[in-house]
This record gives sequence, structure tokens and C-alpha cells, in this order.
Amino acid sequence: MKKIKIAFCVRDMKIGGVESVLIRTLDELVKNKHLELFVVTYAKVKEPVYLDWFAAHPNVHLFTLYPSRWLGTDLAHFFLLRLIQHWCRDVYRWWLRVLHGLRGAGDIDLYVDYYNFSFNSEFKNVRKPKIAWWHASINTFVSGKYIRYMKNYDMMVALTDGFTDEFKKIYPEYADKVMRIYNPLDLKSVAAASDVAVRPRGKYFSCVSRLYADKDIPTVLRAFDIFWNQNNRPNVKLFIIGGGSFREKYEQLAGTLSAGKNIIFTGPLANPFGYMRGAMANILSSFSEGLPTVLVESAAVGRVNIASDCKNGPREILFDGAGGLLFRPGNADELAACMSDVYNEKINVRKMQKLAREGLARFDADVISEQILALIKSYA
Repeated sequence: MKKIKIAFCVRDMKIGGVESVLIRTLDELVKNKHLELFVVTYAKVKEPVYLDWFAAHPNVHLFTLYPSRWLGTDLAHFFLLRLIQHWCRDVYRWWLRVLHGLRGAGDIDLYVDYYNFSFNSEFKNVRKPKIAWWHASINTFVSGKYIRYMKNYDMMVALTDGFTDEFKKIYPEYADKVMRIYNPLDLKSVAAASDVAVRPRGKYFSCVSRLYADKDIPTVLRAFDIFWNQNNRPNVKLFIIGGGSFREKYEQLAGTLSAGKNIIFTGPLANPFGYMRGAMANILSSFSEGLPTVLVESAAVGRVNIASDCKNGPREILFDGAGGLLFRPGNADELAACMSDVYNEKINVRKMQKLAREGLARFDADVISEQILALIKSYA
């Protein structure tokens, strides 16, 4: 029987939610002997954890469209140099698309644009079935006018019921071209990883996140400073776990706060689950999300979540606040109050943890992989 060749296309492979979910998805699909998997990236993979993964899975083919380092996905912060890079990069990519396009990846049966229509330009001349995977909120979709790309795709997968319900109301003409598939989670692997991971001593909060503007780390820092001062400066720490281009800026902000010495930036960790498991609570402070995997992982290791009530994901994962604490996005005072409630045991944390863990079955990797396989077979 001929194998189905599927290409998952993603701009880059940095440490973050989308990339970790892609790897978990591939972990499940690679078990199917009827599939041949490809990963197509804009830039070369540089993160050691992903290089190790591809080395351990030589049957998953890796293809880089635009290998030039200077013209990759990381651009300079200085705006004039950034403009020059943008112009050079657009010309460079146009030239390579004309020469090779996606043909260099091989004879693919089904293309998956895995991150928010980022391969729309490359897909314009592709005549094979194409599926888009949307990892952001409905607000981002509408404000960015991404609906203009829908005609070029056979289906779009969203990550929450909240997104699909709102999408169908706003764009009824495309109601049959959107479906929900949750991100997969191997519950046993997460629990096992947390057992062997490093776990700090003492009381602390953790925030596992990319250090970019949309994750709103400044609100976490300011909220912790408010919490720390309102509770008589306790021996409590805040661990910021992750990397990104805003790290230096956020470290400088932390240094200006009275609680600055209690804020620790660890950088990216291959296994952050020990930090998450030992925390009083794990914090998500994004302005918008698709389906924040970190909330699911935190529930899987038995910790309570404090999350911004942004679209889409946190409210759905946390059962409207019954399975975790919610605060208004950008509101440091509300977040600080949530931290104080956890620290002073003013809420029933165990009840929230129990409800959140009971809801994890919907994210089970075996269930999700069957849904993805069904989708693949319907188009390939």
C-alpha cells in the first residue's frame, strides 16, 4: 500500500507552544506505518532539542525553504536595518519560490500550513489539498483579515469550540470549512517528565512562555511586585521560563521592581515540568491565544492555573473559572489578587485541580491522533 505523504509547514522551530505541539503531533503520527512525514520550515532548525528530535526520527524528512541565516525569521530590532532585511528577504524568497517553490520537498499528497496561513504565498501554485491550522484567537483572525486566505485552502483547523462557534457566526459562508481539533497531550509522558525534572525548593510561581509582546510578561512582573509588597515581602519567587527577543527588556523591567531580586529568568528549559509541578500556581498572561498548551500541561502535573481571560482557550480549558483562576488581560491588580488568594489559601485549590485534571481526557493524544488521521484520510 502506497504511503500518504504529508508535509507540515511551519515558519521556524523555536522553543514555544506551536512547535512543541507539532512535535507531539508528529510523535503520534510517526507510529502509523501508512504515513510518510515531512516538515518544511522557512529557516534552518537551530534549537538543540529539535535537532535531537529529528536526529532520533530520520524517517521524518526535514526540508528548509530559505536557508540564508541573515534573511531568516529573526530580524534586527533597529528599524532601518529591519526594513532593509524585509526588502532583501522578500526578494530572496520570491526568487527561490520561482526557482523551486515547494517542489524541493518532494511529491507531497497533502500540505498542512501549520501556523496561521504563513505559507499562503508558497501554496498559491500548489494544486494538492491544503489544510490550515489556526493557533490564535478569533479576534486576531478578524482584525488581521485572514478570511481572505480561506478560498485557497480546503479546510481550516481551529483549536477551540469557542473559536469555531464565533467563526461560523461571523463567516457563515465558510461554516463547512472549519473544524475543531484540540492539541494532543501525552498525559503519561508529561507526568513522567515532571517526575525526573529539576524542581526548585521553596514557594514560588512559575510562568512558562515565549518572551514576546503578545504574551504580556510585563503584567506578570508588575503583578508579582504588587503581590510581594501586599503580602509583607514573603520569601516567594517568580520563575520566568522561556526565551525570546524581549528577554533583555523584561529583565531590565524586573530590575526596576522592588521584588526584582525574587524574579528569576531561567531561559528555555527542555523539561520545564518540574518547575511547573512544584509551583503554587502557573501563570499565563497572554493578550490572546489559540489553545494555550501550558495550561493543559500544568493541569496534567497537578497544579492550578492563573490565566488571563483572553480569547480563545483559557476559559474553555479552565471550565469558565471553575478549574482555575481567570483575570482580565493586562490587569496586574487582578492577577496579584489571584496570586494572593493562592498564597493565602483563600480558594479551594484542590477542587480546581481535580476538575481541571478530570477534563484532560479531551486532550488525550490517542483521541486527537485519531481525529487528525480521519482528517488526513478525507483529503489525501
